[in-house]
Amino acid sequence: MKRPQKTNPAQTARSLEARVYSIYQTLSPAEKRLADVLLQYQMDLPSYTAGELADKAQVSRATAARLIRTLGYSTYPEAKRQIRADQHWGSPQAGLKDPDQPSPAAVSIATTVQMDIENIRTTAEGLSEQTLSDASRAIVKARRVWIMGLRSGYGLAHQAAHYFTLMKNDVQVLPSGGASYSHEIASIAKGDVLLIIAFRRRPRLLPTIIREARSAGAITILITDLSAAASAKAAHHVLRCRCQSPSPFNSFVAGLTIINYLAWSVASALGSESHARYEKIDRLVKLLDDVSTPQTPAGR
Repeated sequence: MKRPQKTNPAQTARSLEARVYSIYQTLSPAEKRLADVLLQYQMDLPSYTAGELADKAQVSRATAARLIRTLGYSTYPEAKRQIRADQHWGSPQAGLKDPDQPSPAAVSIATTVQMDIENIRTTAEGLSEQTLSDASRAIVKARRVWIMGLRSGYGLAHQAAHYFTLMKNDVQVLPSGGASYSHEIASIAKGDVLLIIAFRRRPRLLPTIIREARSAGAITILITDLSAAASAKAAHHVLRCRCQSPSPFNSFVAGLTIINYLAWSVASALGSESHARYEKIDRLVKLLDDVSTPQTPAGR
């Protein structure tokens, strides 16, 4: 009696993202590098040969051919055709096994926690220590920190601003007060940092905004996902995170982890300067902010 053949999870997944994420942890380091490149350039695949992508990932042509087959494509041209035909690119549906079917009726909290842990771990493994160090150092030295969160990055931008205002004097979230981008971007100058948080379905104007900030002399840092292409090319420093989820909703826990790291790293580098600002803020909170605090029992 023949044993049933094991089904490769990538064989049943439709989009390139779903195929990659379903087997990512089983890939070798070289294959992971190439998988990251495939995701990064997925919208431009017709412009690249398999050899060119292999060169970008610094892997052999044999590794490229093997990964294409592992992902369920018979050849690289077939992969390009199927990816072009995928109408769900950029949508949360892209990460689902079958975008045309409804998501599972129930997802356990354990599954959600495990996926978030995997997102954080995979993101951390893919981040360059040099890039993290350069991004942190730029924020430490910045005259002013501008933070822009687009679409799903909006909430994370305000979280980042909350952290950085605890340690630096001039932190601005833009656009503020309904102002136009042009008015505020005109104020970005040499010595500033522009921190952008933008995941897939990024506005088309983002690369232009980044280039304008760079031309003004600012250092640009982009927190994004693996699919960023034009905006990633425009930024000085790119911090990519894995946003996979068991549902059609993306998970941004890895993005928040990057923000946490940058905040802690900057606070540590600023040392007594940030500590003095903490103390000043604490004093003003007691004086100006109507917030509840734990009460000390009488006599203690």
